[in-house]
Amino acid sequence: MTQFDFKKLVDAEYLLNNRTNKNIVVIDARGGMLEEGSLMYDKATVVDWTDISLLGEFGGEELGKLLTKENYQQIFDKLGINVDSEVLVYGFTMPEQGFGDEARVVYTFNYADFENVKFIDGGFKQVEKLGFNKNYEPIRDRINVSDVVRNEATQNDKAIFTDELLSKIGNEDVQIIDTRLEVEYNGRVVYGENKAGHIPGAISLPFNSLVDNNGFLKSREELEKYVIEKGLDKNKLQITYCTTGVRASYVTVILEELGFNVRNYEPSFARYANVGEVE
Repeated sequence: MTQFDFKKLVDAEYLLNNRTNKNIVVIDARGGMLEEGSLMYDKATVVDWTDISLLGEFGGEELGKLLTKENYQQIFDKLGINVDSEVLVYGFTMPEQGFGDEARVVYTFNYADFENVKFIDGGFKQVEKLGFNKNYEPIRDRINVSDVVRNEATQNDKAIFTDELLSKIGNEDVQIIDTRLEVEYNGRVVYGENKAGHIPGAISLPFNSLVDNNGFLKSREELEKYVIEKGLDKNKLQITYCTTGVRASYVTVILEELGFNVRNYEPSFARYANVGEVE
């Protein structure tokens, strides 16, 4: 049951109630993790975070950066998104398989000046219960962006990149938030990063700790209490990171709703581990 009152969050019943609304565009953000033949909502288009991000080698500065607004307009056209559209996004259910990919779409589309985008609380597990499902066929169901000539976003004020990040480590007015799992923060390499550990002084705030055991976002009161207990200060700048910026996007969206000033380190720890010191 949805507990968090947030204009960018809806429940699966909202999708059901708007099933015949021709202005609704549904995105399945599970992307490349979705296996052929898996169930998906029958009116959804599958979008991977790599479809809407700048690409490059793992551990490079480019991987995870946003694209230009012109690029996103091309992608919107492919998805059938226009000024009258309302976009609803779901991902895998957390804290099980989910990585917060649905909020990565919200974060990205908001940069592209598209605000009428919401993610579905509880993830696909709740969408599946509606009963309007089909089997995923990649060629038919996943967006094809192969003809989009990608360029890096300009004036991306919500992001931060490696050189500036390095200059802010140890700054008393800045809090760096590690949104990976605690085992990653504590030194386990899970996704092939060049180093283990975390950015010096970073606060561990695992992305999936913001949801309850059923995958619903916790209440505003619970989240406020939780992040304050973690030491977050609304008078300081928060910088989020994960491995490639996806999980960090999820936390960024939620922290902004709670009133924090947040910037997302888009290249994230995959890049930082190649150039910075860890603890």
